[in-house]
Amino acid sequence: MSQPSTTSTGKLRLTQVSRRIGAQLLLDQLSLEVEPGEILALLGPSGCGKSTTLRLIAGLDPLSGGAVWLGERNLTPLPPGERRVGMVFQSYALYPHLSVERNLSLGLELRGQNQASIQGELQRVLSLLELEGLRQRRPAELSGGQRQRVALARALLRQPDLFLLDEPMSNLDARLREDLRPELRQLLRSAGVPVIVVTHDQQEAMGLADRIAVLQEGRLQQLDTAEQLYSRPANRFVARFIGTPSINLFSRDGQEIGLRPEHLELARPDAPQAEGWRGLDGQISHQEWLGDRVVVHLTTPGGTTLRVLRPRPAPEGPWQVRWSSDAELHFDPRTGVRIH
Repeated sequence: MSQPSTTSTGKLRLTQVSRRIGAQLLLDQLSLEVEPGEILALLGPSGCGKSTTLRLIAGLDPLSGGAVWLGERNLTPLPPGERRVGMVFQSYALYPHLSVERNLSLGLELRGQNQASIQGELQRVLSLLELEGLRQRRPAELSGGQRQRVALARALLRQPDLFLLDEPMSNLDARLREDLRPELRQLLRSAGVPVIVVTHDQQEAMGLADRIAVLQEGRLQQLDTAEQLYSRPANRFVARFIGTPSINLFSRDGQEIGLRPEHLELARPDAPQAEGWRGLDGQISHQEWLGDRVVVHLTTPGGTTLRVLRPRPAPEGPWQVRWSSDAELHFDPRTGVRIH
């Protein structure tokens, strides 16, 4: 595929963007910026406002407040067709009576590209997304994953001013997702335009995006790099949502403490304890084999369950879970905000 122009229309800016339907608040004064060539992931559970944000940027739904800017252009009053957005939504929106090849080439023809250029771009994107053998099939003859790949290919061919992708790889098998992710990241970044990817998969968000915006119930919880979200979460929700296995949270001495499973170690209760380390006695309830690692679940006498990430299974106890005080994250028990 020919390289898109790196001449950008400018950064994407959302200023206090809101969406309300009756008494239901779907998005609450969301403000963020995405630089040209940057990939931003919107991450969060179902119903948090991720897809709503994309629909507002694309002009598919009206804003209840705020504005959407792309460079010096205010997109807010413009209809979807004038926003020059490359969209990939879960609904695919393919022409059912056209073949894969025609679904992809039609837009290029309407923009006046010559056949030699069209065929070159088609071959590159068909090869990238493993669609070469499906050129003459119609959407009804494709699997869900194949239809999603065609929709993604069509967006890549448009060379828009802005990319919006809603769960772009959700219907692909694990192997194809893993193979496609670095290629997709390279293609999106090379376009030189802002990119927003919506996903509920934190691995996909971390693999694709430069920064990640974590949403909950229509509100932005934290906007940061994957490393900062993991090591310095803004609050209890982000700490729980980011990381697999999930963070351990428990109360001790009137504080709520968070500990990542890889920061915990197992020791026999009578083994010497290093200075600055703390511990809790526990009994193994079960162990999960993850291939290269094992998650050991222990239950303390007080009923707290702790997950410890180890390279191999642990023999039968008794055990003490130990950790350095430097590994602790502290949260306000009332608000959930991280204290330190």
